[in-house]
Amino acid sequence: MLKRLTAIYDVGELKELQGLYLQDWPKHCVGFFWLDNYLRWLSRNPLINHLTFFTLNGDWRSDGLFILVHRYQLFFSNLSRQETPDLMTALTLLDWTGGFKVSAIHETHHKIFKYLVAELQLCLQREMNTIMYRLPCKEAKELQFKCPPEYYLDNVKLEHSELINDLWSARHPGSLKLIQLLIENNTNVGLYEKETGKLCAWCLRLQSGFLGALEVLQSHQRRGLGVIVTAAISQRIANELNHDVTALVNINNAAACKVFDKLGFTLQKGEHYFWSMCLPDNQSSISWPANR
Repeated sequence: MLKRLTAIYDVGELKELQGLYLQDWPKHCVGFFWLDNYLRWLSRNPLINHLTFFTLNGDWRSDGLFILVHRYQLFFSNLSRQETPDLMTALTLLDWTGGFKVSAIHETHHKIFKYLVAELQLCLQREMNTIMYRLPCKEAKELQFKCPPEYYLDNVKLEHSELINDLWSARHPGSLKLIQLLIENNTNVGLYEKETGKLCAWCLRLQSGFLGALEVLQSHQRRGLGVIVTAAISQRIANELNHDVTALVNINNAAACKVFDKLGFTLQKGEHYFWSMCLPDNQSSISWPANR
């Protein structure tokens, strides 16, 4: 049979697919959170631009195989976490000419991805190896923290998107629009100075469920504000979504690891995830559109 990529348009099917990723929890939580994120976005706006869910020959039921493309971002998963011919075929059938930011690649899928990069002679600009921390929903709901009296906690405002993007360690061409989408659609927490109303620290929830863009202004560091913001957003995620809380940390970022250790997150041993920047054809740098 001729293999081809087929799009999944039916929301009911996407919910069924998401349900497959509940098995052996939390083994497949990342795939579950991707689908959950975009299903929530679709419930608010059924006409999201540049969003497509793919599978191979319409068969997502046998191994939960799906590829999710949003703007220039690419996510892919299957339940077997093996170098299956179907997963490799599906990835090969994608149009790679425009380049992708490939996020949260599990280490077993990373072997497949690296093979694909070699086979298609793709050019990677950069790649990062991260480790995963997790806090169960029940424990997140019970977190105890106290905001200092000179500050208050609130949602992050869209007007601060440029500041957040400018200080984001994963910033890249096109990421400002991503930050704006996350502020508008996902759980987030900002810590503000009462006297001035200045945003001093913040954290957003990424599409894959992970905590991201955690930052404290340099002028307000060494006051424990990063721990407070992380605790606050973790509790919100647990209370609002009834979800476990997860975070990916650069393998060499000792300071971030201390924050999650202090709050009782557990390092998921052996769970490594990668993200990669795959350049567009015939370009020496990424030029993804900021307005898509």
